[in-house]
Amino acid sequence: MARVSPHRHHTPAAADPAPPPRESTQSAACPWARAVPPMRAPALRRAAPSPAARLSAHLRVPLPPLPARASAMASTSGRATAPATSTTLAPRRRARATAAAAIARPTGRPPPTPRSATARAAPDSAAVPLPEPGAVPPREPTPDGTGGGGLLYPPAERSQIKESWDSIMRWSRKTWRDGDKQAAAAAACDKIVVFGGGSFGTAMAVALARQRPDLDVCMLLRDRAVCADVNERHANERYLPGRVLPPNVRATTSAVAAIAGAQYALHAVPVQHSRAFLEGIKDVLPADVPIVSVSKGLEVGTGLMLSELIPDALGRKQPTAFLSGPSFAAEVVDGRPTGLVAASRDKKLVRALQQLFASPSMRVNTSTDVVGVEVCGALKNVLAIAAGIVEGLGLGANAKAALVSQGCAEIRWLAEKMGAKPGTVAGLSGMGDVMLTCYGELSRNRAVGLRLGRGETLGAILASSPQVAEGVATAGVVVGLARRYRVALPVLTAVAQVLDGALSPAEAVSSIMALPQIEER
Repeated sequence: MARVSPHRHHTPAAADPAPPPRESTQSAACPWARAVPPMRAPALRRAAPSPAARLSAHLRVPLPPLPARASAMASTSGRATAPATSTTLAPRRRARATAAAAIARPTGRPPPTPRSATARAAPDSAAVPLPEPGAVPPREPTPDGTGGGGLLYPPAERSQIKESWDSIMRWSRKTWRDGDKQAAAAAACDKIVVFGGGSFGTAMAVALARQRPDLDVCMLLRDRAVCADVNERHANERYLPGRVLPPNVRATTSAVAAIAGAQYALHAVPVQHSRAFLEGIKDVLPADVPIVSVSKGLEVGTGLMLSELIPDALGRKQPTAFLSGPSFAAEVVDGRPTGLVAASRDKKLVRALQQLFASPSMRVNTSTDVVGVEVCGALKNVLAIAAGIVEGLGLGANAKAALVSQGCAEIRWLAEKMGAKPGTVAGLSGMGDVMLTCYGELSRNRAVGLRLGRGETLGAILASSPQVAEGVATAGVVVGLARRYRVALPVLTAVAQVLDGALSPAEAVSSIMALPQIEER
C-alpha cells in the first residue's frame, strides 16, 4: 500500500520524484551551501540590508549598480528559490566587493576591478562619488534651479523657511549699520580697570583685551602673588590654570595707578567684600566713571542688591550697569560662544557697553530691568545648591527637573514682587543663568550641593575650595526677602535649612515631597 503523506492536498508519495541526495547539491568551494528539502522549504525572511546598503541609506548616496548576474539575483526579493552553489555565489561576491570598494574610496575614482572578474564586470560598475567624512551630503535642487534646496521639506515649505531666514538676515544687517554710531563711543575708550582678580574678573579682562588689542586692561588686585603671575607670566594659575592672558592685560596693587585714566571700571569683587572695597577707593574713583558690575549676590545683613550697595558705599550717585547671564569663566577665556545681558537705567550707557563687549564669540543684549537681572543672578546660585544636593543624593533626572522647575517658579514669585519684569526672568539673565548654574559641570554652587548630598560637611567643602560660592551666603538673605515681601519659597528656604545644619539633605527632600499638591501658578 502506498504511504499517505501527512500534508493536506498532497499526492501519494509513490508519485513524488525521489529527493536528490544532499551530497549532490553541495559545492566543494562552499561546503556550507546546502539544498533545502522541497517538502520543507518555508518562505525565508526578507534578507537584512548589508552594512554597505545601510551606510548608503544614511549618507543618502546610492550604491553603484550591481553586475548583471548579481542584479538578477537581487530581483528575487530575498526569497530562496534555488540552492546557493558555486555558480551563483561568484556574482554575489563580486557585487559585495564592488559595493565595499565604492564606500571605502571617498575620492570618486572607480574602484579597481578584481583580476578574476575583469572580463565579466559590467561597464556601468564605476563607483559613485561619496562625500568626505563630515561633509554635507548632496542636496536636491530647488524648483528655480539654483541648487540651494534642502533635504527635508517640500518646495513650498522650503521657500517659506528661506524667506523667513532672509528676512532675519536683512534685519541683522540693518541693525549692525545703526549700531555703528554707538561703536564710536566704544572706540574712544583706551583704558579699563578691573576690580578683582578672580576667575570671572580675569575672564572678562581677557575678553576685552582680545577684542581690542590696543586697549589697556589693568587689574586692581590685593594679592601680590597673583599680580606677579599676571605681569611676569601672563597667567592667573590660581583661578584659571593653563590659560595664557593677552599681553595688554596687566595688574597692580595700587588703586591710584589702576584707576588713573580709566573710562570704565569693571567690578568683579565678591558681593560680601564689595562694601569695604568700594569705601576704600571712593576718594580715588572719579564720580563720572561708570561701574560695570559682574558680581552676583545679596549683601548679608542688609539684603541690598549691588545697585543699592554701590551708591551706599560710595556715598554718592555713580553711573552703574550690571552684566549678567550664563557664562562660565573658563569658557569665556577659551573664546566659546557666550550670551550676556547689560542692564542699566541709562540706555546710552548700556548701548556703549554692548558695543564694547560684543565680539564674534560674545553677544550682549540690553535691558533696563536692573532689579530683575540682579535678583535672578543672586537667587539662581541658591537654586544651584539645591540641584547639586538632589544629584548628590542620586535621586535621578526626574527629581532634579522637578526641583529646578519649582525653584524657577519661586525666583519668579519673588522677583516680580520686587518689581522685576517677567520677560527678564524668562531670558538670558534669568532662565539661561539658572540652566547653566544648575546643570553645568563648572558650577561652584552646584558643586557645593553635590558634596553636601554625598555627606560632606559645609565647613570641609568651603575650606577645600579656593573660590567663592555666593549661594552659601545668599540663601539666608533670600529667606529674609521672602518674609519681607510675603512670598513662600519652599525649595530656597530648604537650602538655607540644610546649610545651617537644621535639616539633612535627605530630610529636606522628604519634606519638600510631602508638601500639599497645588495648582500650577
